[in-house]
This record gives sequence, C-alpha cells and structure tokens, in this order.
Amino acid sequence: MQLSIIIINYNTFTLTSKCITAVYEKLTGVEYEIVLVDNASTECDPDLFKQQFPGIKLISSPVNTGFAGGNNLGISHAAGEYILLLNSDTELINNAPKICLDHLLANKNTGMVTCQLKYPDGTIQFNCRRFRTIRWELLEIFPLYLLLPKAKREALMLHRYFDHESFADCDWVWGTFMLFPKMILQQLPGQKLAEDFFMYCEDVLWCWEFKRLGYAIHFLPEAKVMHVHKGSADKTKLKTVRVMAIKNHGKFMKKFYPDLRWYIFAAIYYSKQYSALLFANIFK
Repeated sequence: MQLSIIIINYNTFTLTSKCITAVYEKLTGVEYEIVLVDNASTECDPDLFKQQFPGIKLISSPVNTGFAGGNNLGISHAAGEYILLLNSDTELINNAPKICLDHLLANKNTGMVTCQLKYPDGTIQFNCRRFRTIRWELLEIFPLYLLLPKAKREALMLHRYFDHESFADCDWVWGTFMLFPKMILQQLPGQKLAEDFFMYCEDVLWCWEFKRLGYAIHFLPEAKVMHVHKGSADKTKLKTVRVMAIKNHGKFMKKFYPDLRWYIFAAIYYSKQYSALLFANIFK
C-alpha cells in the first residue's frame, strides 16, 4: 500500500462524507486506503460511514482523543508507506495527493508536503508559515515589515505576506493537509505524532519536530484543496477556540525559546494577540 489517508470525524457526518466522496472522485494513479477515525461522535452512528463507503477502514474511538490522538490512532491502523492527514472539512479540487506524493518521492530531503487551500468562495488561505520569533513580532507590531522589499518580506514572514501562488520552503503548515513518509515517525519521541495539545498548535509542534530532524517542509500551489476551515469547530465557541490557539502557541514557543528570550517573546506576543481579540470583540 502506497498511501494511507487519515480522516478524523467528530460530529461532521455531512462534511466528512463530502470529503471522502471527493477523494474517490479526484485521486488517481496512487494505491491508497482511507482510514476514518470517529472521535466519539454523538451526531450519528459511525457505522453509517461504512454503509455509505464500504471500502474505507473505520476506527471508532470510545473517547474523543483530540486531533493528535485521533490521527495517531488512525496511523496505527494504516498500511501505507506514506501518510496523508486530511481534515474532514476539505474537498479535493484536483489530484492533490498524487501531486504532493510525486514531489515527496523526487525530493528525498523533504519530509512533508502540503497543498494550496481555498475557501469555498475561491479565496486562498494562508496555510504556509514561519515560526514566530521576536523579530517577527516586532516587525508586525510597529509595523516595520512595510520597510522591507516585497520579496524579503515574503521570504522572512510567509503567512499573509506571501501570496501562496508559488512554491515555498516553509517552517510549518496547517494540519489540514500534511503528507509525509510513515517511516519518519520512527524517529520521533514515542514514534508517533506529539500529543501535547488536544487541538490547535499541534501542527506547529509536529513540523518543528520534523525540522529538527533535518527535513524540509514544502508548499505546492499546483496541488489544490477546498477547505471550509473550522468546519468541525462549534460555531458558538469560536472565541474560546481562538483563546486556546493563542495559549497553545505560547506554550509551544517555550520549546522554541527555552531561555530568557521566552519572556521577551511572551510579553510582546500575548499583548498583541489579546489586544487584537479585545478590539475585535468591541467592534464586532
């Protein structure tokens, strides 16, 4: 088996069904399996997926283990040499997994590949990132980045400063679409994806661990996927989700800056993030 596609379902039956259907319709030229992990959903009986898609491998977890735990559970049942983590709120626009797999096979120093993500209206999402640094925060907060040439700004910061229409060598990418060789997991602590975070910022940590091992992480704009974005999040709790993401990113940065620089970063980062959150709440 060449590729195992891991999809986590948590009360998103309709979205997940569309995701699986799109894989069957768009993915060609690869021997693959779909491993669907139901993370203790209460919406409906997960066996309905098996009735609708008899060819999938369905794993029902009795408890919600989060995004990281769910993916590790799926990977433990995966037969493929390569793993694709694919969010349930996505739909392939083209043969994106094959495009990314071909790139991975042709570039042995590359440990992970991702695609271009688009909202349903066609707007491009900024899923290609750099690790936040003190320099990054200072450039944004003043904002000194406006003094940089466009090419320098894109290379230094990526994110919304990069148009996501060309190839990029990234620091980290969203967990929405992550394709990597399964054998790399054997080099990670516990020989699995880190489960430090239940959800949000786990993708940053995984990429950091891949980069520490010396692997490159590449973004391919020719591989395209539609992403509803936060389709599996409770719409009434998006503010809570935002706060969780801020806190988790701050915790991750303690690994990135395990010394006094952490306190400098934290003072700038938390002030900026919570001020933006407060401002958005006042003027919503």
